[in-house]
Amino acid sequence: MEKNSTEILREIEAAIASLKDQIRGLEDQLAAYQRLAAEEEAAAEPAPEPAPDEVDFTDMEIGVADLPEEPASQPEEPAPLPEEPDLVPEDLPVEPGPVVEDLPVEPAPEQPVRVFEVPAPDPEEPAPVPPVKPAAPKPDTERMAWRLDKPGVAVKNIRSGISLYDRALFIGTLFKEDYALYDQTIGTLNAMGTLDEAVDYLVETFPDWNFKSDIVYNFMMAIRKKLG
Repeated sequence: MEKNSTEILREIEAAIASLKDQIRGLEDQLAAYQRLAAEEEAAAEPAPEPAPDEVDFTDMEIGVADLPEEPASQPEEPAPLPEEPDLVPEDLPVEPGPVVEDLPVEPAPEQPVRVFEVPAPDPEEPAPVPPVKPAAPKPDTERMAWRLDKPGVAVKNIRSGISLYDRALFIGTLFKEDYALYDQTIGTLNAMGTLDEAVDYLVETFPDWNFKSDIVYNFMMAIRKKLG
């Protein structure tokens, strides 16, 4: 009966496993032989001999008395210097030199002192004074429409009498998109007690307002809801 492929494959795997075991055994024997050879070589090498120039002085005791004595060297006496001959003989007569008389010193001529004239500074011209513009005449607000018309329901705070639309309109036109200035002005007007006081404040603070315009009319009517 012929063997199928599965049995043949199993036999091949068993043969391969047996070969691997044999190879491992051979590798272990080779490693053991190498260790033995290395140990034998290390035991056969002779110990290194000391160098001939190296001498061990540990066991030698040398005292000062064993050294040979050297004769003490005597200092050498310096040789005498030769005597220097006299360059000038003592019998040579000395002639007196010429007498130098004091010469008269003439005084230096006086030089005239130069006087430099410093020009006087030019008088400063006064700065031109800009012409004073005449104050614009205050508008006559006595017969304005916002004084004569009825304001409507009275309020305790001017802010509550202004609608959102009117507030945006006032800030964009009268206060030139400056919300802080608008808020400060409303706070100042709320602290006043009469309409005339509020009108004088607005005329001095905003001289460019046209108090006859519709936008100012709406703003003043909102103020009159509190100040009457």
